[in-house]
Amino acid sequence: MDILKNKKGSVMPLVLIVLTISVIFGFTSLSMMDSQSKFNTADDSGKKAIEYAEAGYNYYLWHLNDNVNFYSTTESEDMQGVDIPFMDGFYRLEVTKPSDTDRFITIKSTGWAKGRPETKRTIEAKIRKKQFVHYVYVSDNDGKEIWWTSGDESHGPYHTNKDFYTTEGSKVYNNTLGKYVYYPVFFDTVSYSGSHTESIRSSYRGDAYLAGEPKKVGELVFPQTNSQMKAWAQKDNMVFYGRTCIYLDGENIKIRNGNAASATTIPQSSIKNGVIYVDKAIGGGTGKFDLKTGNIFISGTLKGTLTIAAANDIYITWSDPTNWYDYSASDLNNISVVPNQPPKEYTWAGGSIHSYPEFGGIEYYSTAFTPSYKPSGKDYYIREASGKDMLGLVANSDIFILHYGWPKMSVDGDKPYWNFEWIKSGSKWVKSASSDTYYDVAPKEVTIHSAVFAVNGGFGFESYRTGDRRGDITLWGNITQKIRQAVGTIGSTGYNKKYSHDARMFYDYPPHILEPANVGWEIHSWSEIN
Repeated sequence: MDILKNKKGSVMPLVLIVLTISVIFGFTSLSMMDSQSKFNTADDSGKKAIEYAEAGYNYYLWHLNDNVNFYSTTESEDMQGVDIPFMDGFYRLEVTKPSDTDRFITIKSTGWAKGRPETKRTIEAKIRKKQFVHYVYVSDNDGKEIWWTSGDESHGPYHTNKDFYTTEGSKVYNNTLGKYVYYPVFFDTVSYSGSHTESIRSSYRGDAYLAGEPKKVGELVFPQTNSQMKAWAQKDNMVFYGRTCIYLDGENIKIRNGNAASATTIPQSSIKNGVIYVDKAIGGGTGKFDLKTGNIFISGTLKGTLTIAAANDIYITWSDPTNWYDYSASDLNNISVVPNQPPKEYTWAGGSIHSYPEFGGIEYYSTAFTPSYKPSGKDYYIREASGKDMLGLVANSDIFILHYGWPKMSVDGDKPYWNFEWIKSGSKWVKSASSDTYYDVAPKEVTIHSAVFAVNGGFGFESYRTGDRRGDITLWGNITQKIRQAVGTIGSTGYNKKYSHDARMFYDYPPHILEPANVGWEIHSWSEIN
C-alpha cells in the first residue's frame, strides 16, 4: 500500500507540469493567432489602400478623357485636397498642371481603409495625352532628299512618322549658340519612325542634337479630314463657301468671301466656339484664286484664340488679303494717275529697293516669347510664352506662303487675280503681258504664330525653286503635315527654317484642334511614393 501511495505522489507533479505547459502553449497559440489576424487585417487594409488610391487616379483620368483641359477647371480644384469616399475607404487627390518646363500632368492619389488611416498608400503618375501640338514639327512622311541643313533650327520636340534627313552645309552663324555652325541645330528631342539618313561628322553631333541622339519611336496616326471642324463653325454661323480672304485685325476679323464688293468685320469674341470653316462652293473649283475653291488667304495680328480651317488650301500672305486693290474702268483713262494695283516695290531697312516686301505673315497681339534657354535639370532648350493669344490653321490640303499673284475682283471678264501690272499705252493704261509667276508678293522675312496643320498635304513655300533667295521663316507654334513640303533650295532660293515650339501647347491648344487617330494617354512614370 505504501508503494501505491508513493506512485500517486509522483504522478500529481507530472500532471501539473503537463497542464502548465499546455496552458502556456495555449496562450502562445492564442497570441500567435491574434498577431496573425492583426497582420492579415493590416495587409488587407494596405491592399485596399492601394486599390482606393488607384480608383482616385482612374476617376481623375476619366474626367481628363472627357476634357483634356480638365485640370484647369474649377471642378478639378474642388476635388483636390478633400477626402473622397470610395467603397470601404477614401482617397485624396493632388494634381499638378503641365507647364512650359514640366510637360506632364502629375496625379498624386492617396488611399486608405475606413478607420485605418495608418495604412495610407500613395501613388504618383506622370501622364500626357498624345497630341500633334506637343511637337514643333510633325510629318507623316518627310519625303526623299528633303534635308535639314545649316541655317535650319528646330526649337521644340521634332517627330516624323517616316524617314529623317540631316546634312552639313555652308557656314552659318547661330545666335543661340553664339558661333558659326555647318549643321542644323535641334534644341529639343528628335524622334522618327522610319530611318535616319545623315551626313554630319561625329565631332558636330553633340551640338546638332542638343537634347540627345534622335530616337526611333511609334507613329502618330493622322486623321483623314478636317471636316468635323465644320460642325463647330456652324454653331456660330462661321461657315463660308468659296474663296475667302481673312485679315486678323486685333480683336476683330475682316472677311471677304467669294466676289464680295467689300470685307465684313466680325468681333473675334462673337465666335464662341472659336472655329471658322471655309468649304468649297457649289460646283467647286480647282484654281488657286478660283472663286469656288475652298481656299483661304490670310495674314494679320490675332488677339484671342481661334482656329481657322479650309476644305482645300491656306495661303499665308504678306499683307491684308481683303484689300484687292480694286479699280474702276474710268481709272484707265487718266494717264496722269496710276490705277490701283498691288505694290511691286518696297524699301528695306538698308534703303535699297526690292520687288517684294520685307515682312509678312501672322502674329499674336499680346503674346511674347522669350529667348531660347535651357531649364535647370533639363536636357532641352525652350522658349517660354507670356500671353493668351493662340491660333490654329488647319487645311485639308496644303498650307503655303503665297509667292505669286493676288486676289482681284472679276469684273472685267479677266481672271480673279493679279498676274499683270498697268503700263501706259497712248492716253490709256493697259495690262502688261501676264504670267502666273509674274506678280511676286513673297516677303523677305515671314513670321507665323500658329499651330499649322496640313491634313493631307504639307506646309511650304509656293514655287520654292523660283525667285530670289529670301531670309527666314520664323514660326512660333507647331507644324503638322502629312507630306513634308520644301521652303527653299539650299543656299539658292526660298527661306531658312527657324521653327520654335509654343511650349504652352503642352497644356493648352487652339480651339478644337485635330488630335491623332490613335489618341490616348501616355504614362511617363508610375510609382508608389510612400
